[in-house]
Amino acid sequence: MANFHSYQYNEYKFYDKAGSFTWTKPSDIDASKPILVHVWGAGGAGDDYYTRSVNTSFGGGGGGLAVKLINVSALGATETVVVGAGNNNSTLVGGTSSFGSHCSASGGNGGSNNTVNQGSAGAYGIGGLGIGGDVNRRGGSGGNGYYGSTNNGGGGGGGSAPAPYGVSDGYKGGNGSTYAGGGGGGIGGQGNNGDYTGAAGGGSMRRPVKRSNSPSSFYQPEMGANGLFGPGGAASCTTYGYVTYGGGTGRNGTPGEGQFLIGPNEIWPGGGGGSPGNYYAPSSGLTVTVGTDGGPGGGGGGTGKYTTTGPYIRAGDGGILGGGGGASDYSTGGHGGNAGGGGGTGYYSVGYPSFGGNGLVIIQYARLV
Repeated sequence: MANFHSYQYNEYKFYDKAGSFTWTKPSDIDASKPILVHVWGAGGAGDDYYTRSVNTSFGGGGGGLAVKLINVSALGATETVVVGAGNNNSTLVGGTSSFGSHCSASGGNGGSNNTVNQGSAGAYGIGGLGIGGDVNRRGGSGGNGYYGSTNNGGGGGGGSAPAPYGVSDGYKGGNGSTYAGGGGGGIGGQGNNGDYTGAAGGGSMRRPVKRSNSPSSFYQPEMGANGLFGPGGAASCTTYGYVTYGGGTGRNGTPGEGQFLIGPNEIWPGGGGGSPGNYYAPSSGLTVTVGTDGGPGGGGGGTGKYTTTGPYIRAGDGGILGGGGGASDYSTGGHGGNAGGGGGTGYYSVGYPSFGGNGLVIIQYARLV
């Protein structure tokens, strides 16, 4: 692997909106130092069995990553920067991002798209791949969906984008289950697999700790995975309001915390994963908590349910480079952050389908001082 920390830079450019842009080589650029470019493709959209009639409900794949040192002598006076567009159609592939003709990265497959993506085996929600870089990595795959009937399909969590500097391929979104969606993948670990309460998102440092969510535990959700610079989202509380059970009420969890530190010589998305939400109605009464968003580099929390018909709630969005949480049926998967895949929905996404995140391009370079 190339040593991407060999040079001291004093300027960077950051492109996170979909479209085509022009980077102009400064007249005072330090020609003794190659520029360092990161290119991420866009994430794929999560699937919904109801709208696609494909028995998958996979999360969308994360965009690929190309990292490259480029000699200043090889640069034109201007270079075209393309940031691939995410979309909300799971039959498509997220847009490709590129830096001139030097390197590019394909977007992730949507959750109902199983075409070959840059040499991959055909698979639903496979991640994109970097092309032409010194290091080329594949984005995390969307989590597997689960479908048994229209009343118990759980959506897969959206796949994450790879970690900065190309340390590894991206982490997978969590799998859906009979009652719940998986957590979105983070850059430091995959999302958990769904359970009755939904599943927590992966963080920028690790995978979430899994807890049992059997009916005897009253469906208490788990915490999001921790990040480098902040904790994962605190778990929600689904204790219902009976005096015999302490008179508690439902309380939403918190989003993953943390910062995205970026500068001329650093790229550190350090947030935690989001916590899952849940719909709980034991015999009378009702408690609903939503999935929460991941911090930078963290995946969103999924949603789960107790009864056969969902509560029309939404899974958490992924932070930048993180995948959106998957959703139980009659709910909506979370959107992917930049380069993250959208979360799948078990059946009938309410409101609007999940988006894959737009791509991302970061250019670091030195100017003479």
